[in-house]
Amino acid sequence: MATYDYNAFNSAVSKGNARPNRFEAIISLPQSLGVSYQTQKDMNVRIASVTMPGKNIRTTTDENVYGPTYEVAQGITYAEEISVTFLLQNNHDQRWIFNTWQDSIVDPSSYDVSYYNEYVTSMLVFQMDENDRYTSGISIKDVFPKTVEAVEYNSGTSNENIVATVNFAFREWVPLDIDYNSGRYVEYPEYAPTMIRALRGKSFAQSLGADKFPITSRPTSTNWVDSVPGRQKGIFEDAGKAFNQVMGARNQVVQAQQKVMAFKNFFKGITKSKNPLGNLGIGGFGGF
Repeated sequence: MATYDYNAFNSAVSKGNARPNRFEAIISLPQSLGVSYQTQKDMNVRIASVTMPGKNIRTTTDENVYGPTYEVAQGITYAEEISVTFLLQNNHDQRWIFNTWQDSIVDPSSYDVSYYNEYVTSMLVFQMDENDRYTSGISIKDVFPKTVEAVEYNSGTSNENIVATVNFAFREWVPLDIDYNSGRYVEYPEYAPTMIRALRGKSFAQSLGADKFPITSRPTSTNWVDSVPGRQKGIFEDAGKAFNQVMGARNQVVQAQQKVMAFKNFFKGITKSKNPLGNLGIGGFGGF
């Protein structure tokens, strides 16, 4: 029976545990709104909760095999929306900001829709430690407010704060990594590296240590070498798709032939029958 290694457990826990209340979210507003830097800062400080979105591999069933079918990768999908909750000021400033943003997307009088690049922006979400230092983060791209949820009032409560929830649509998110030379967070090289934001603590880059994960040399699909000759990426998948397309076209031809035969049989029944209207479900009339 294996024994529990308390020393290993204590060593792992001593590296710190992520806490849900230690976070920071930064939403950049489109310049077309004309919102001042201080107003944006106040808005971000009032973020009470935020969802760090997940990531999913979209799969399809490979049925072109002899034996049990299995799932193969087809692409990437992300969470549909990001939910952000704000503590409202008395004048509902935060709510009006996002209403104005929505009006810039779809004109409330003409209902004209703006171009995509004119209303999307970016968002950063960071995990923080007990010393207010960033320990992990993501950059969320092409963000815009899809839904500004309703505000509920209740005369039975007097000590609670009113919150406004905004659900954001987005295109994708990318992880951020520390650049030890500059002390800044950057996107991973495969995501077109861009300098993101300076760290609060200058010594944090050195405090992470060499055993930080993810490592810089993490494997990606672009540097994966298949050990089976001739099985380059996409060849088998494309062959399977082509086979499915051929079978689909064959099925359409068969269905068309069946319809032609059904029509011929139907027409033959009308011409040979003493009661042709009966074949149409109308019944007999007079001499028919």
